[in-house]
Amino acid sequence: MVLVLAIGTSIFLSVRKAHTRGEKLWNSTAKRLLLNMAVPLVTGGLLLLIFIARGMTGFLAPFTLIFYGLALYNASKFTYEEVRSLGLIEIGLGLLGTCFVGYGLLCWALGFGLVHIIYGIYMHYRYER
Repeated sequence: MVLVLAIGTSIFLSVRKAHTRGEKLWNSTAKRLLLNMAVPLVTGGLLLLIFIARGMTGFLAPFTLIFYGLALYNASKFTYEEVRSLGLIEIGLGLLGTCFVGYGLLCWALGFGLVHIIYGIYMHYRYER
């Protein structure tokens, strides 16, 4: 449910921003961005489903961070340079969570929570203000 709300909110805000600027939302850059993000996200999602089916749940949280970080790193070619750093931080937290499985959920919360909040505030003050 959180994923659906996050995607819905991002689409709504992107459409509104593109309309305000008089730009097209769906262009060749958007298509390339989506494709470059989709490959690691779909691959990671399928791998996680395999892990779930086999009862290997200890690595779910860290692997979501790793594959999401890979998707962000790929996406950075088509968006802000800072997205690359965000991707590397997510990958690092995922690897840390993989090394210390008992702290995987904490790394997940840091990566998808605190790091995104800090990144969002930074990006707002850098580009939107």
